[in-house]
This record gives sequence, C-alpha cells and structure tokens, in this order.
Amino acid sequence: MIHITQDHFVWLDVTEQMKQGQKKREEVWLSNELFAVDQEDESESLLESNDEIDEALKLGMRVCIEGGHLPKKYHPKKTWKDTDKELINGYWYVKIADIN
Repeated sequence: MIHITQDHFVWLDVTEQMKQGQKKREEVWLSNELFAVDQEDESESLLESNDEIDEALKLGMRVCIEGGHLPKKYHPKKTWKDTDKELINGYWYVKIADIN
C-alpha cells in the first residue's frame, strides 16, 4: 500500500509483510531499508533490528520503504475539482473520469 505524508513524500507500506513471519520479513528487509512512520506526526526513524520492528508494530506505527518525493507542483486530488487537466513537470495529467 502507498502512504503519502503531508510533505508529499511517498512511502511503500510493508507493515502487513512484517507481520507474516521471519522469512517474509527477511525477504523485504534484506533488500531495503525499513522505517517506522508515525501515523500521528508523520515522523520516521530507521529500523535496524527485529526488536525495533516488533516495537514499531506494537506501537501501531507503519513499517515502510522510502519511495521518494512527488513533483514540486503536485496537488492533492481535492484541487482537481475545477480543472480537467494539469501540466506537471512537462507531463499532462487528467482526471480518470474524463477519459472516454
């Protein structure tokens, strides 16, 4: 699942994979850095051990992989209300409801 914070940073939420056991956890963790992302204040911290992952899960935090920043001119969906298309960094974006 994708999680986007208020500062327009994209996270790939792997919380469910972390709950599926040690083997599944290692598959994800060996090729990625994992971060605990707090759902309330959207702060993040690097997870460096299984104990830290377990603690983050116990506290109800999301366990995520970094995705990157959205374009600087990114606008949340609610700003598309009065527009049919938007030019962002040289690419045209349209509402899916407008595609026939």
